[in-house]
Amino acid sequence: MRSLVGSLVNARRAAPATVRRASTAVSSFFGADNDRARLMGAMAEVGTVYAIVDRIVSGMSSVEWHLYRRAKSGKDEDRIEITSHAALDLLNKPNPFMTRKQMFQVCQQHHELTGELDIMINFVGKLPVELWPVRPDRIKPVPAGSIYPGDIAGYLYMPADRNGEVWPLENRELLRALRPNPLDPYNGLGPVQSILTDIDSSKYSAEWNKNFFLNSAEPGGIIQVEGRLSDDRFEELRARWSEQHKGVAKAHRVAIIEEGSQWVDRKMTQRDMEFTALSGLSRDKILEAFGMPKSMLGIVEDVNRANAETSEYVFAKWIETPRLDDWKELLNFKLLPMYAGGEELEFDYDSPVPENSDQANAAISVKWSAAVSAVGAGFEPAEMLEALELPAVSFEKPEPAPLPGALPAEGDPQEEGGQKSTEEGSSGRSKPRDVAGVLARMREIEDAQRWEAVEEDDDSTCEPCKGNRGKTYKNREAAYEDYPDGKHYRNCVGEEYGNHCRGFVRKRRKSNESS
Repeated sequence: MRSLVGSLVNARRAAPATVRRASTAVSSFFGADNDRARLMGAMAEVGTVYAIVDRIVSGMSSVEWHLYRRAKSGKDEDRIEITSHAALDLLNKPNPFMTRKQMFQVCQQHHELTGELDIMINFVGKLPVELWPVRPDRIKPVPAGSIYPGDIAGYLYMPADRNGEVWPLENRELLRALRPNPLDPYNGLGPVQSILTDIDSSKYSAEWNKNFFLNSAEPGGIIQVEGRLSDDRFEELRARWSEQHKGVAKAHRVAIIEEGSQWVDRKMTQRDMEFTALSGLSRDKILEAFGMPKSMLGIVEDVNRANAETSEYVFAKWIETPRLDDWKELLNFKLLPMYAGGEELEFDYDSPVPENSDQANAAISVKWSAAVSAVGAGFEPAEMLEALELPAVSFEKPEPAPLPGALPAEGDPQEEGGQKSTEEGSSGRSKPRDVAGVLARMREIEDAQRWEAVEEDDDSTCEPCKGNRGKTYKNREAAYEDYPDGKHYRNCVGEEYGNHCRGFVRKRRKSNESS
């Protein structure tokens, strides 16, 4: 297997002419392009920026990814999951030093701070074998010179500790994702660019506080003297003052000033600076730029259980999911086509959005109400259940209520007050009294299908696993009884023949759940 360095050296030799010409005049670009390095440095300088970026990166990198073969129907539920493929192996182990989670963390940090993420690809022949995240400030796109904005001929990369050497890269050797910049089609725009002033304000106020305590925890002032001091006298006065009063350990000492000199206080205290209000304002500005709910950073001002759960939903729905969709697009449309048959495959992730139980229950109630009404109007029960995507259950059309004053049929049981009982029919099966009873019964059935067994359907699958394919379970505990730790069916006999069980259980996707 070729090394990354060898691959890049070969890429330099085969780089397009446009890129080769541009490589001779970029030392000034890399030397002066400190903006993106400054943006990445903001994470280490301001605690709020660090907390936001770390929370986003940690959440996104923990999401599980899967590889599927696309279904001809276009429906997600008809896709076939692929558990063994070179692209899946590459994603899970992108290079000898990183896991998928580590690579995602590095790249997403870059994306949050600069609006760009760059991944260099190492090839063996035409097959990608390694993925390496690189710093955005070390990548320069080379415009193709056409009339189309964003048309790129290649890239220039300046590795660290290479004495300013610049390596040209072809388009296929770099996976790149940008947040669109309205003024620059070649570089991204992230949240940090829009709040640099607020970030600097937070940084400088912290430094002012630090210097306040280093300078004896007293406001600065002026020593006023009569007449002009000689250079020697000035240096002597300054040295003595620093020696006796500079530093926290020497705070509040009594000062002795000679020859009519006097201390003039500068009336600028911490209260005058309003650091508490300034700190809160800077924090809120940074939160607004990222769209981050306060409670996700552990800020509990005005937080209760209801809005805390809402914050978690907003974070997953509007912060994590769009970023995961960007990764999904990058992998599906730029990486997978490099593999034979890659156009028929797609990466997808487990949605991080928490299930809204109230909304789910309301949707179930509406569906079953519609089913009850339709069957009562004469529609076929089985067809209505299929049309409403409800589980197949026995469904009896209720008998019409007797007319006022009508005598009950012989042998019919009577309820108190003369009304016919609907609790027990002649068949012995329970008949719900009303729609609410039907809904309560059907919710139990729906709850019993929260988890499902997933098994491959090929010649390598044993009969017990094939027979268990598609089985549903009421909850995680029941599913894990058959699949310890969520995978490897306990009745699988493949291990006896040296075959590793590929079965697992997962939460059943709802029809209204996004992919």
